[in-house]
Amino acid sequence: MLDRHLLWIPSHSMIDADWLQRLPEGLLDLIKPSRFITTMELSLRNFRQQPQIWLGSLLLMLVLLELRRRAPAHIEALAIYTYQIRKDSYQTTIKTLGWTLLATLPGPVMLILSGQLLQGIGDPGRFSHSVGQACMLLVMPVLIVQLLRWTSMERGLGHAHFRWTRQRRVALRYGLPRIAVVVLPLYFICSLAFIRKLDLAIDVQARVAIVLCCVGLAWSLWRLLDVGRLWVVRGVIGEPSTLRKLLRLLLPLLLLAIATLALAGYIYSAGMMLQSLLASFGVIVTIAIALGMLSRWFLLGERRLMLQRVEERRTKAAQDSVATGEVTAEPEENITLEQVNAQTKRLLRALRLSLLALGLIWVWSAVLPAIARLDEIALWHFSDSGPDGTAIQQPVTLIAVLLGIFTLILTTVGARNLPGLIEISLLSHIRIDAASRYAITSVLRYTIVIGGTLVGLSFLGMRWSQLQWMAAALTVGLGFGLQEIFANFVSGIILLFERPFRVGDVITVGDLSGRVTRIRTRATTVLDFDNKEIVIPNKTFITGQLINWTLTDTITRVVIRVGVVYSADPNKVRTLLLQAAREDERVLAEPEPLCWLLTFGASSLDFELRVFVNTIIHRLEVQNALNTRIMALFAEHGVEIAFPQLDLHVRDLPSELTRSQTPNAIKKEEAKTDQSG
Repeated sequence: MLDRHLLWIPSHSMIDADWLQRLPEGLLDLIKPSRFITTMELSLRNFRQQPQIWLGSLLLMLVLLELRRRAPAHIEALAIYTYQIRKDSYQTTIKTLGWTLLATLPGPVMLILSGQLLQGIGDPGRFSHSVGQACMLLVMPVLIVQLLRWTSMERGLGHAHFRWTRQRRVALRYGLPRIAVVVLPLYFICSLAFIRKLDLAIDVQARVAIVLCCVGLAWSLWRLLDVGRLWVVRGVIGEPSTLRKLLRLLLPLLLLAIATLALAGYIYSAGMMLQSLLASFGVIVTIAIALGMLSRWFLLGERRLMLQRVEERRTKAAQDSVATGEVTAEPEENITLEQVNAQTKRLLRALRLSLLALGLIWVWSAVLPAIARLDEIALWHFSDSGPDGTAIQQPVTLIAVLLGIFTLILTTVGARNLPGLIEISLLSHIRIDAASRYAITSVLRYTIVIGGTLVGLSFLGMRWSQLQWMAAALTVGLGFGLQEIFANFVSGIILLFERPFRVGDVITVGDLSGRVTRIRTRATTVLDFDNKEIVIPNKTFITGQLINWTLTDTITRVVIRVGVVYSADPNKVRTLLLQAAREDERVLAEPEPLCWLLTFGASSLDFELRVFVNTIIHRLEVQNALNTRIMALFAEHGVEIAFPQLDLHVRDLPSELTRSQTPNAIKKEEAKTDQSG
C-alpha cells in the first residue's frame, strides 16, 4: 500500500512567500565553509594514518589518465582497418571498444575512489560521508556521458564501426558537454540533499536542483531531437518521423511536469522520477552501444558471406569454363545477401524493442509499482493438480498474459528471421554446405516454433497435461483424415535427418530428373533440365526408388555404344575408341577409360566405351564430343559403322499356278512366300 500511494503524497508545501524567505538560508547551507574545512582536516588525518590507500588511488588515476592520453591515437589507427575489407575484423571493433572504455574510466573511477575515501574518513551521518555517497551516485551518469562522448568522436567507435551519421556525431560532440556541465552538478546537489535527509536541504537545495535540471534537460532534448540532429535516417533529407516528433514533444513535457511536481511540493516524487528518467537515458545508451556491436558483427558476417560467395562463383566459373547449356539454378535456400540483411535488421529491431521494454520496466518499476504488481490482477482461472492430486484453481494474471504474448511474438520473429542468423553465424565462420545449413535451419525453426508455442501457452494457463489429450486426438484425426498429408510431413522430417539428398543435388525419381531447389515439410521442388519446377510429395522419396547423382561423389560413368561391320579389325577399333577418350580433357585418367567387345550382333560387332567424368554437367558434353570424334576417326581409318541389313530372296513359281491366278492374287501369293522364306 505504501509503495502504491506514498509516491503521490506531497512531502513539502508549495512555493510561497515563506519558501522564498528560506531560499537564501538553504543556498548558504549548501556552501557552508566549515563543512568543507572539516572534510579537508579529516582527509589529511586519514592520509597520515593510511597513506598507502591514498597513494594507490593516486597511482591508479595517473595510469588511467596516461591510457586516456594514448587512447585517441590507438582508436584512429584501428579505424583505418575498417575501410580495408580484407583486413577488417571484429577484433578491431573489440579493441576499439576496449580503448573507448579505458578513455571513459578516469572520471567514474575518480568518483568511486573519492566516494570510498570520503565515506571512510567520517562516520555515517557526517557531511563527508554524505558527500562520498553522493559521489557514488554520480558514477553511472558520468560513465554514460563519457562513454557517449568518446563513442561519438571522429573515427571513433560510432563513426568508423557503427557508421553513425555525421549529424548525430556533431550533435552529441557539441551538445553533450553543455548538458553535462549543467545537469551533473545539479544531480549531485539533489542526491546530496536527499542523502543528508535535512528538511532545509530537501526543501530548498533539492527542489531548486530538480527544477533547473529538468528545465535544462527539456531544452537540450528539444534541440537534440530536431530534424537533422540526433535522429537522422541515412539518405533521407527532412525525415518526417512520427516517433521523433512525438518524443520531441513528450520528453520535454515530461521533464517540465517533473519540475512542476517539485514546485508543487512533491519533491520526493520528482526526485525519484528524475532519477528514473536519467537511468532510462543510461539504458538507452547502453542498448545502443550493445546493438551497435551486434550490428557490426552482423555486417562483418554478411561481408564474409559475400566474399565467400564471390570466391565460390569464381571457382565454379573456372571449373565450368565450357558452356553446357544445362539449367544449373542456385538453390532457393541459399538465401541472398538482401534476404540476410533484411532478416538481421528485423532481428535487431525486435531485440532493440525487447531490451528497451525490459530495461525501462526495470528502471521505472520503483516509480510505478503497478508494473511490478500486475501479477495480482487475475484475468481468469484454470484447473490444475496439486501436490496431493486434488484439483485446484490457478489464476492467470495480467503479467502472465503479457509474458505469454511477448513469448509468442519473439517465437514468430525468431522463426522468420533465423535463416539470416544461421547464414552469418555458421556459413561465415565454418565451411558448411548449403544442405547442412538448410537442415540445421529447418530443425531449429521447428524447435523454436514448438518450444516457444508451448512456453507461451503455458503462461496463458494451458499446461501440457491439458494439451496432451488434444494432441492425441489431433494425431489420430491426422492419421485417418489427413493420412497422405501427415505421411508427407513425417517423410519430410525423415528427409531432413536422413538426408538421402540435399538442396542442389541432381536426382532421378522414376522418369523425372532435375536439381533439388527446395525441401519443405510436405513436398520437395525439383527443377528439371527444361527449367520446369516439379513438386514431388515427400512420401515418394521414402517409399520409392531414388537415384542421387551427386550425394557422396560427383564422378559418374558415361557409356558409348557403337557397332562396326564384321570385316573390321577389333583391335584397331578398340585402339581408336580409347584414343578418342584420351584426347578429351574432361575424361578422367583415373578411373581410366575402358573399351570392350561385348557381343556379336546380327549385323555388327558391338563395342562399349566406358569413361568417367568429374561432374554431372559434363555427361552430355563428353557424350557429344566422343560421338563426333569417333565418327571422324572411323572415317579417317576406314572403319565402317554397321547398320541393320535385310536380304530378300524371290522364288520362281510354277507356270500352271501363275496362269490360274489373277495378277493381284499372284502378287499376294509372292508376298506370302517371301515372308515365309
